[in-house]
Amino acid sequence: MKKYLILPLCATFCLTAGCAEDFPTVLNHDYYEENTTPAQPDVTEQTVRLGTYNLWISNKGTGDYLWTNRRDVLAQSIVNNDWDIFGFQEANATIQSELPKLVAAKGGNYEWWFVGRDSQDGKSGEALGIAYDPDRFTLSDQHYYWLSETPDEMSYGWDELGYHRIACCAVVTDKRYGKQFLLTVTHLPLADMARSEAAKLIVEREQMYNKPGMPSVLVGDMNATPDDAASATFRTHWNDAYQTVDARFVSGPVGTFNGHKTSTDLSVSTARIDYIYTRGPLALKSYRVDNSVYGGIYPSDHCPVTIQVDFDYDAPEAPQIEGAGTESDPWQINSTADWNAVAESINGAEADATYLTTHFYALTADIDFKGQSLLPISYAASTIYFQGEFDGRGHTIRNVTMTASGSSFGLFGASDGRIHDLNVEDLSLSTAFKTAGGVVGTNRGVIDGVTFRGRIVGTGVASVLGGIAGQNQGVIVNCGNRGGSIEAVDLNSGAKGENLGGIAGQISKGSDGVGNYVINCYSWIERIASNNNNLGGIVGIVSDDSFVINCYATLADVTQNDSYASSVGYNKKGNVWNVYGNEACPSGQKNADWIVGNDSKKDGSVWAESVGALLSLDEMKSGAVTVPSSGKECASLVEALNTGAELYDQLPDGTLPTKPVVSLREWVASDTYPVLK
Repeated sequence: MKKYLILPLCATFCLTAGCAEDFPTVLNHDYYEENTTPAQPDVTEQTVRLGTYNLWISNKGTGDYLWTNRRDVLAQSIVNNDWDIFGFQEANATIQSELPKLVAAKGGNYEWWFVGRDSQDGKSGEALGIAYDPDRFTLSDQHYYWLSETPDEMSYGWDELGYHRIACCAVVTDKRYGKQFLLTVTHLPLADMARSEAAKLIVEREQMYNKPGMPSVLVGDMNATPDDAASATFRTHWNDAYQTVDARFVSGPVGTFNGHKTSTDLSVSTARIDYIYTRGPLALKSYRVDNSVYGGIYPSDHCPVTIQVDFDYDAPEAPQIEGAGTESDPWQINSTADWNAVAESINGAEADATYLTTHFYALTADIDFKGQSLLPISYAASTIYFQGEFDGRGHTIRNVTMTASGSSFGLFGASDGRIHDLNVEDLSLSTAFKTAGGVVGTNRGVIDGVTFRGRIVGTGVASVLGGIAGQNQGVIVNCGNRGGSIEAVDLNSGAKGENLGGIAGQISKGSDGVGNYVINCYSWIERIASNNNNLGGIVGIVSDDSFVINCYATLADVTQNDSYASSVGYNKKGNVWNVYGNEACPSGQKNADWIVGNDSKKDGSVWAESVGALLSLDEMKSGAVTVPSSGKECASLVEALNTGAELYDQLPDGTLPTKPVVSLREWVASDTYPVLK
């Protein structure tokens, strides 16, 4: 006996009687027939209609199945299924361009999140993704990854060498009813080993991204029959909706793959390769496979699948953050929830958002993210820069684990504002994108009095990595790297993996064409490694008439190709003044035994020659030190650094182009090396 899913009245009419002007719509009864009166599941307005649909790329069909012949019926089938939210696969460029407009023209109301499989930024190639009703839902904490042994970089997986395969996921918040769930969408490989291993990876990633234990739904074209190893793996973590729903409310054929032939026998389980899996606090109401034929053709070579489900996980209430976001009354952040609420608001870039990128913020307590996700501020798009002020008030953010999801990434993906008096401890960041920093990905503002300790690992196309900032096109002053490592490993073919520095990967000119600054900083970074050039304990490369002034580094362990040193990897028409390095650290082939690994293209406009000194670690801790620029004999490195700060302050007006208006902090002794007061 076959069972029905009860659809809303308008959708039921469309599926049985036809609602498009130019094509009749009927259920395909050739190999499957409904023969009972439909039972009615207990659904309410809160019940979510959730689906999965392989759209079938636009360039494969012939005859009646040419894209120009089936695009209208595909759009109509989406509208007829009346989903609140659905995952989709095989959306190539033509579908991405045309289908949303066609669906909207037929009355569908969806936002579309496309994730392309053939570029690191997820913008190119055949896409999968999520379409959702924006009046009801928001997406947050969005991720995508490749189904491979290196999931955070574009790569082929195991024995699937013909196609890049990916998955994406997002936290879905029901604005209307205050519920929340995690939705994952995928398109599994055709190759057996890759499909089996990919299923294990998806389970691991679900556990990574769903620390709170919210309801979880996995949908997609799995290229797997129910007895496949991948299906078995998924059933160890999720429930197969087809097998879980009350049998009275299961309708449609067993099979989902019609092969764009109305003669396909969908009554056999071997035709079932599209799935919806669920777990957690939710109640499944119904399950349906829609085998409607439109004007004699299927809209796709797959039948869409739908569940009706009630979620029973309350979205966390928005924290009540004290303050007004003004200079005199900043927003006061004191918890992980506060941080993530601010980040979500800023990243949404809505003009009427509560927390804006131009506001003032203050950290009023240490925050520990152990076992919790941190949402970076200003990472969603390169056009979103933090433009306000973030005052850490000497507090610490610790135990952060992040995987980059954009081309400029850090606690702050990009900043054009002021970030100061903040400590970041035990941060682990991995990125397959170009630019990342432990604190800021790309800095165009001022970072003052910030310390960092952690590990940054770049893969894929990573090439500008730094402890405080990856790319510095602003001012970094009074900052310190207090230990850890930066590495660029397992890079894509042709990727250079250069420009790695304990404070900044690169200092370069900004949009105004003027060079920028790292001043009065120290670096205790323990290891920097890459297969290429421009590695330095303070900066990887200083270029475009930029400046490194009054800094020191203790780096000794550097793995490199060329242009490496304890302080500055490559001085390319930059200015290096009163900088100290570790004499035990090897340096580049072009400048052996020097603070700069490659000084061959020096000639900064202020100091044509790099000015500095190599010291032993014992000399950095105690003992006399000579200030390189003045020759003054000092009793310690602390005194030498404070003298260097005074010399900087005394530089005549006009000596430095656009000299930053900053105060250099006093150096004091510690149990090991000098630190800033």
